[in-house]
Amino acid sequence: WDKTFGGSNEDMGFSIIQTEEGGYAIAGYKILDREKRKDTWRAKLGYIELTEEKRQDIWIIKLDKNGNMEWDEVFGENGADLANSIIQARDGGYAVAGFIWTIYAGKQDIWIMKLGENGNTEWEKTFDKDENDEAYSIIQTKDEGYAVAGSTGVRVWRETNCWVIKLDAKGNMEWENNFGETGWDEIYSIIQTKDGSFITTGCVWSKGAGRGDVRVAKLNKRGDLVWDKTFGESENDEAYSIIQTNDGGCAVTGFTVLEDTGDRDFWVIKLDKDGYKVWDRTFGGTSEDWANSIIQNKNGNYIVAGWTKSMGAGKTDIWIVKLDKRGNLIWDKTFGGSENDEAHSIIQTEDGGYAVVGWTKSKGAGNADVWVIKLDENGNL
Repeated sequence: WDKTFGGSNEDMGFSIIQTEEGGYAIAGYKILDREKRKDTWRAKLGYIELTEEKRQDIWIIKLDKNGNMEWDEVFGENGADLANSIIQARDGGYAVAGFIWTIYAGKQDIWIMKLGENGNTEWEKTFDKDENDEAYSIIQTKDEGYAVAGSTGVRVWRETNCWVIKLDAKGNMEWENNFGETGWDEIYSIIQTKDGSFITTGCVWSKGAGRGDVRVAKLNKRGDLVWDKTFGESENDEAYSIIQTNDGGCAVTGFTVLEDTGDRDFWVIKLDKDGYKVWDRTFGGTSEDWANSIIQNKNGNYIVAGWTKSMGAGKTDIWIVKLDKRGNLIWDKTFGGSENDEAHSIIQTEDGGYAVVGWTKSKGAGNADVWVIKLDENGNL
């Protein structure tokens, strides 16, 4: 099945989880009408243009196992607010990470919310270090607290640093690590490993081989940097998702820019437990292809989700790729219509299939709608 959710404006989904009872929870944003204000947000770039027509708020949607909406909640103030990541906490509630942007202060802060099972707010925290602070990923840690990964800096100057924050169970900061040099350094995804350490991935412009490189960094339980690796060629390379693999290593995905054409391709990198590359694979066609999310399924194979401009029916289409344990292509699927459609998060479901969330301009009610797709184990609707 597939479902769209949204109104007449722009609504997007960036993160999906399967909940304890077999349903789904989604996080993203919703554009709401307000007296003459308009917010335009370019994903991952932090560029916001304001007039007086609309407002952008965090949108949390709860679905049953068949994709029917059970409830939804909107959170926000007078600026552009967005959720990048949602998890289900061990108490059955939800933790959400993103940013809050306040018109009057003219700045963007990390926003963390803890919700109850029915979407009620239990607590919320903001963290402010610089003009543009954003959380891209949240996990619950082994000690019942949370770890948040993102960035801090001034985007208009292209000066940002990686920011990792460790919280206790009530959202109070226990420690933080802010690392990076001159340039654009960000973390988009974080995991906690079996030994209690943390591994992050994102991009680094302050060092490495190219204009921007994939960065994978390991921090110990106290947040101290253990090792820091970069991967890339002479052009721009970025990673948006990291997982710990069954063998104790990790895998990351994002994109690499081809030197000869300047086009982007899906890029998957398999690393050992010490951050050394085991293998890497690129996938793409003659145009732009961008991976946002990776998982390892129950059989040890990899599923990657993103979007493609090289193939499919429209301007951009959702692209799902399945790889074997060595990164060889098993199958790939595209989904979309005549307009732009993107996938931002994929999970394996309890029945062995997959669920994908992103957004579509090809179908639905508005300029863009949240799009949820439920696939079987072979990637079919």
